[in-house]
Amino acid sequence: MGGVAGTHIIYLDVVLLVNLFMDYIILWATARLSQAATSPWRLLGGAALGSLYSLTIFSPAGGPWMWFAVKILVSLLMVSLAFFPVSWHKFLQGVGYFYLVSFVMGGAVLGALYLADALTAQAFTGGGVVIGPLPYGGLAMAVGAALFLVYWGSLFIKRNFWQSLLRLPIVIGFNGKRLALKALVDTGNNLRDPFTGRPVIVAEYGALRPLLPPELQLDLTVPGEPELEKLVSSLHGTPWAARIRVIPFHSLGREHGLLLGFKPDEVVVLWEDRLIRVKDVVIGLCWQRLNLEGGYRALLHPDLLQV
Repeated sequence: MGGVAGTHIIYLDVVLLVNLFMDYIILWATARLSQAATSPWRLLGGAALGSLYSLTIFSPAGGPWMWFAVKILVSLLMVSLAFFPVSWHKFLQGVGYFYLVSFVMGGAVLGALYLADALTAQAFTGGGVVIGPLPYGGLAMAVGAALFLVYWGSLFIKRNFWQSLLRLPIVIGFNGKRLALKALVDTGNNLRDPFTGRPVIVAEYGALRPLLPPELQLDLTVPGEPELEKLVSSLHGTPWAARIRVIPFHSLGREHGLLLGFKPDEVVVLWEDRLIRVKDVVIGLCWQRLNLEGGYRALLHPDLLQV
């Protein structure tokens, strides 16, 4: 870059490429956080629109392209290009994540410029547009902030904000039968099968009993919990032996508990406007009621929503 005093040469291709890259990262992070269906080409189309709009910084100050309403409209069009067709609920969710990621990445760039003492490197003066060297450190920090937000942000949102409030319908398929239940997405449910690492859904035995084969039909009128060792031994040689699991767990007031579990054919979770089908999962049987009011009869492992 060079030129007369107060003016630098501006390479429009560099401006377009940098903004294309940044807008693509923003839309990609938005897609990951909102779990909206998209493709690289659709993300590229939305990013291209944002990149072209970035050239309006060279238009006369106060022009219509710089109006706040126009900026909002362009951002809405970017999200539409990246994710359309989508429900209104999903679209508004995507817009919210889009602005969240944009602010986080913008803050990272400003922070990097501040640390590098380069905030005065870009400004508008009476002699022309002054563009300093590309802030590669700031760009790297912005991308790092987006990646951090995608990983930790989605983890926080999915495990510490709304899971404890959601009750989702699930359908469990086993032995040619299907059974629908209400399940609570439980942030405290971190159970996994110790042998396969599969997540465990804890469900009431009373709710699942119609689904189970005769070998697993137990008399719940007998006080206390069934003897798991005797029960598992009785299943030896039956078609269900390979699908039975014994899952250790720890809970308040119980240090070394055991759950009887089984591997279903499939579990389908209805979440927002899509169906999540999971086969690599284990159902753990709970002998007591999980909710006295009957509002839910299973505890859903939160990782199942990230499939």
